[in-house]
Amino acid sequence: MLFYGCGCVSFGLKEVIERERVPYPDKERLFIVLGLLLTGRISTGKAAELLDLRVDELWLLLRKLGIEYDLLDEEEIEEEVNAYRKVFKGGA
Repeated sequence: MLFYGCGCVSFGLKEVIERERVPYPDKERLFIVLGLLLTGRISTGKAAELLDLRVDELWLLLRKLGIEYDLLDEEEIEEEVNAYRKVFKGGA
């Protein structure tokens, strides 16, 4: 069982976490927060806050870890592209 903050991380999971080389001092906290971020449970801003980082520092950390993360989902990207096309179509 994994209950953050109570020391209930299983021994096997703790071994895996300790083997990972990450540029952040509290690996357990980092992996829990990244899990929440990558599953859409928290925002980038909240993740940065929970890790006591600025958002730009979080982006750098994600990059160092080789994690690709998009701020926008497909629907939001489509909306942005459509807005962009309207703006530049009207200006041409």
